[in-house]
Amino acid sequence: MIAETCEQVVNPIADVGRYLPHEVQRENYGYFADPEEIEIYNKMLKETDLTKVRALMRQFDTRINQQAHQLMVIWWHRIVPMRSYVKGWKISPSHYLNQDLANIWLDK
Repeated sequence: MIAETCEQVVNPIADVGRYLPHEVQRENYGYFADPEEIEIYNKMLKETDLTKVRALMRQFDTRINQQAHQLMVIWWHRIVPMRSYVKGWKISPSHYLNQDLANIWLDK
């Protein structure tokens, strides 16, 4: 359920913030209220024991999947359509890597 978003460092607690209700996370357009979900998240933020954080993360994950206020679609494959005359382009799995256009040319 939790996807790597290329926006944050590897920090699951930071990455799942987008699933919080709209009153907490303005980028969530589900417009739902779920105080229990917020409570679980706040406990995760303050917990220092990694075993307890993992258990709270599973509880948070279960909660958002059971409530199903919105559906997150995960797009794992990057598709970059190119014309046949574009040469030198090497696709990478990240949106941030290999963006240098110095080695790309048009064979036309």
